[in-house]
This record gives sequence, structure tokens and C-alpha cells, in this order.
Amino acid sequence: MQLRQQHLSNTFTKNIINNTAKFIDRNFDFNMDSKSVSQIKQMPIKQLFIFAKQSFQKQYYINVTMVNEESMQGKLIKRINANKYILEVNKNLFQIIDLKNLKSINLI
Repeated sequence: MQLRQQHLSNTFTKNIINNTAKFIDRNFDFNMDSKSVSQIKQMPIKQLFIFAKQSFQKQYYINVTMVNEESMQGKLIKRINANKYILEVNKNLFQIIDLKNLKSINLI
């Protein structure tokens, strides 16, 4: 009787462990794979608002990095609304910048 109880207990424990591991795998992403992580982390949104506002007011040349790792240099020439600006990359190229899609703003 005791041997049978241990076997049932082991099977029960293994099932709980396997089911818990499967549940975690399906529902949570811990980014435990070996993909390289970008060196620049995303700035807090409030900091992006402040940097964009100052860069626009003072006409600073900035380097803007998007969340998709695309990077552009230029200056903010027009404010569309609280979240959007127009970046002049050169005299012929302009880019609409949405602060929610930015990773960072750096002065040049």
C-alpha cells in the first residue's frame, strides 16, 4: 500500500510540474531566449515629452531612435499636437515623429 501511494504521489507531482510549466510557456513571455538586446533602452514617455518640447523650442539638432531601431538626425520644426512633431532631416526630407513610437531623443 505504501509503495502504491508513493507512485501516485510522484505521478501527481510530475503532472503538476508539467502543467504549470506549460501554462507559463503559453501565457508569459520572459524573453529568456538568446536574442541580442539593444544597448539603448526606451526612455520614459514623460521624459520624451520634455526632451521633444525643449528640442522644438530651442531648435536643437537631435538624433531620434524609433522603437524599430530606425534612427534619424535633424531638428523639430513644427508641433502637430502633444504627441506628434515634424522632424526636418534635410531641406528635402521631413518625417512625422510620434513620441509613442520613439525609443530615445539625444542631442547631437
